[in-house]
Amino acid sequence: MMKNTVVFGASALLLAFGSLACADEHVVQAVVTQWKPMVTFAKPGDTLRFTQMAGHDTETIEGMIPEGAKPWKAKLGEEGFTATVDKEGMYIYKCNPHMTTGMVGVVIVGDARPPANEAALEAALPNVKVGKNMVQRAIKKAKEAMASGQSQ
Repeated sequence: MMKNTVVFGASALLLAFGSLACADEHVVQAVVTQWKPMVTFAKPGDTLRFTQMAGHDTETIEGMIPEGAKPWKAKLGEEGFTATVDKEGMYIYKCNPHMTTGMVGVVIVGDARPPANEAALEAALPNVKVGKNMVQRAIKKAKEAMASGQSQ
C-alpha cells in the first residue's frame, strides 16, 4: 500500500512539473509607441514578459479580456513585468501614456478561431473611453494575424 502511494505521489508531481514545463514565455517589447509583436499567440498558462519598459506600462483594458481572466497592471517603467494568461480568448492591453498613439496589443490564447470572446470584445468596444480607434485597430490586426497564422 505504501509503495502505491509513493508511486502515485511521484506520478502526480511529475505531471504537475511537466505541465509547468510546457508553458512558454513570450517577450513583448515596448518600441517607441508600439508593442512588438502587436499580436501574440499563446497557450493557457503561458507568460508574457514585457521589456524595454522605460517610459511605458502595460495594463489590460477593462471589458477586453476573457470572462473570469485575471487583469494585469504594471507600474510605469517596470522592466521585465510578467503576466500569465490562463483563460482562452483574446486579451487587449495598452500602454497608458501611449495608448492614443497606437500602443495597444493583443494576446490570443488557445486554438479557437475566432476566440470565444471575440464577439464580446466587439460589443464592449463602445465602452472604451480613450483610444477606442486604437483598440479597434488592434482587433482588426488580431483578425488578420489569425487569418495568416502569424504574430504581428
